Amino acid sequence: MVACCIRRTTLIWTTSSFVDNLGTSRQRNPNCKKTLYVVLRYLLLTPRLQRLRLCASETTAEQMTWYANHKTKEGSMCHPSDAKALRHFDRRHPDFAAEPRNVRLGLCTDGFAPHGQYGRTYSCWPVKLTPYNLPPGMCMSSEYMFLTMVIPDP
Repeated sequence: MVACCIRRTTLIWTTSSFVDNLGTSRQRNPNCKKTLYVVLRYLLLTPRLQRLRLCASETTAEQMTWYANHKTKEGSMCHPSDAKALRHFDRRHPDFAAEPRNVRLGLCTDGFAPHGQYGRTYSCWPVKLTPYNLPPGMCMSSEYMFLTMVIPDP
């Protein structure tokens, strides 16, 4: 679990002097250190990436280099990897971009319900990662999405 400040702008990994500079307390009741305003449930990514590598069939292993091998028409976007942000990342980090087997991850959220909107008193934000190395039909399938965080809010 990771704590978050009341404004939901900063994650707090450990107790540090930085917390004091936020101007808010991370506890609902400053006298009780166990009751935090917001808690982020974090699931480790490393085992999921290992599962992707170890459990991948030969077909999936071949598909993991799809990003490096596919060509798109200029001005069209048929896959998230065609976005300007990923092209910019490739230009900024040429060593990473040079190896086609490096796993490129995209961040996805689902179930977004701003706190108190639509008459809901509770919201839960799952945060998922998806490997952009795979072709369009595979990268957005639930089999290849990794749940990495859950942000509950009463």
